[in-house]
Amino acid sequence: MSYDSQVRRGQSTVEYMLTIAVISVAVAAVVIALGTAMQSSAKSLGSSMATSLTTDGVQ
Repeated sequence: MSYDSQVRRGQSTVEYMLTIAVISVAVAAVVIALGTAMQSSAKSLGSSMATSLTTDGVQ
């Protein structure tokens, strides 16, 4: 095994790790964005159900 192939294998490993890191950050950003939207929707749904239950009563 020559020195060049060892350097290239190390470079490939670093490239893969950087790619995985970028994808991980992107997934985390999407989860945070959707989490905020879902939390807002859940609060709205809860408020709507509470209003409905108090005005209409539990049936």
